[in-house]
Amino acid sequence: MNETAYEIITDSASNLTDDLLDMYDIKMLTYISMVDGKEFKCYERGRDYELSGRHFYNEMREGADVHTSLINMSVFHDYFEPILKEGKDIIFVSISGGLSGTIQSARIAAEDLLEEYPDRKIICIDSLSASLGEGLMVINLSKLRASGSTIEEAAKYYEDNKLRMNHIFTVGDLKYLKKGGRISAAEAIIGNVLSIKPILKADDRGMIIVHDKVRKRRNALDYLINMTKERIREPEKQMISICHCDAKMEAEYIASHLKNELPVQDVIVRYYDLCTGSHVGPGTIAIFFLGDNRLGPASQKNK
Repeated sequence: MNETAYEIITDSASNLTDDLLDMYDIKMLTYISMVDGKEFKCYERGRDYELSGRHFYNEMREGADVHTSLINMSVFHDYFEPILKEGKDIIFVSISGGLSGTIQSARIAAEDLLEEYPDRKIICIDSLSASLGEGLMVINLSKLRASGSTIEEAAKYYEDNKLRMNHIFTVGDLKYLKKGGRISAAEAIIGNVLSIKPILKADDRGMIIVHDKVRKRRNALDYLINMTKERIREPEKQMISICHCDAKMEAEYIASHLKNELPVQDVIVRYYDLCTGSHVGPGTIAIFFLGDNRLGPASQKNK
């Protein structure tokens, strides 16, 4: 058997759309959101994600009750087994274990299946990421597979580089961070009244932390641009991604600046996937790129 014959699977939190899934031969498992008590798939092939994104985030603005749940073990078992029967191995990449228990469900299913298929391999990777921070790294896995890397070599690349993937973002309304326990109710009320916009990032645990705070929305957007320019490494080898929760014009403003000011291969703009987007809320804008690490001092505050 060709030792590069393995499937790459991710979850819908990776924010990969049909064009990218097809281009890089990646498979996807979807989360389910409950919106006012009704089930809603976060990913569905052929969906117009701009149209559905506008609708979803407008529902959130109007007060829809939104909840998400992890992908359970039986879903993984049913999805993985036919691939193993074909004689292929599997890499599965999950949303950060700091945000969801999905990776544990995948690992339990993998352990059970490998007892039945001891000659096969299933490698489950905790991305310590979300959205296209996860998705860009999955694309890199596909490129490695296409170049002939074994499943172990591809997995080692991911593990060695995942903490280089920077996630920086700002939000439109602090109440969604309050709901998720990221900030206190008092901070949310005062912040919204004073137009304080937090600059957030993913840390080495794959959790969201506050990096800095600025006044006014435009200052926050410019902060993200400057932070990207300061922290990115070898931009000429990268595709930067921007995801937004129904803030397309502002996302394009950032994309235009980055395209003009950095020698990147490309800057792609997508609607934030509906699963992770529901936790940060309408108006969120996030940028994903590779740097030396995720750490470093806060940049100069914009007053």
